[in-house]
Amino acid sequence: MEMLELIILITGVGLGFFVQTLAGFAGGLFALPIILQAFPMQDAVAYLSIFLCIFSVLLVYKTWPQIDKNTVKELAAGIIAGLGIGVIILKTGNPGILKSILGLFILLFVSYNLISKRKFRLPGKLGILFGLAGGFFSGVFSAGGPTYVMYVYNKISSASVFRATLIGILSITNILRVPMLIASDILTADILMHSLYIMPFFLLALFFGNRLHGKINEKIFRNILFFLLAASGISLIVR
Repeated sequence: MEMLELIILITGVGLGFFVQTLAGFAGGLFALPIILQAFPMQDAVAYLSIFLCIFSVLLVYKTWPQIDKNTVKELAAGIIAGLGIGVIILKTGNPGILKSILGLFILLFVSYNLISKRKFRLPGKLGILFGLAGGFFSGVFSAGGPTYVMYVYNKISSASVFRATLIGILSITNILRVPMLIASDILTADILMHSLYIMPFFLLALFFGNRLHGKINEKIFRNILFFLLAASGISLIVR
């Protein structure tokens, strides 16, 4: 790996997981456009998947008591099915058009919530559809978080429970994606070895993200949430 590639990878992972730790989602969406400056899509997703898996293992235990288990169950079956389909598309196809569609959908969702102060009630039977979409986009380019946010935000009002539940949902995606990528020959031994160089910066990002998260009230959290979603949507469209 060349030095410039290493710097780009460190920057992407560090910034992405600072955001991921702070908000509970969007790490892949922030990191992926940066990493793609030096790596192809398959390698970028493989690198992110390693750290997303570690992130989930570290945080899901810590946040377990606050996770809304029923919401996780509503999404789980769809996530597993969508993830498998997404990995196949990553291996064989071009996700560019799908990224633009997802970005537009995110921006429409943000616009609606900024205009309307009311949440809309989502029945649990829709969970499998949101899980399928989130799992699919997670498999293709590690960016299923906003899809889960759209579902969870309208079911949970507490910022702490919202964040913990997202971590629980994303843990399903992040843990299962690694063996799927290995089986598809996308996640290789070289990528695993190179990821060791990034580990100290990944841990620093988690540390500073956790420190800042504890100082944010729910109103500020909501504003940051929609800012992150809008930035994610724009990045997906213009990429």
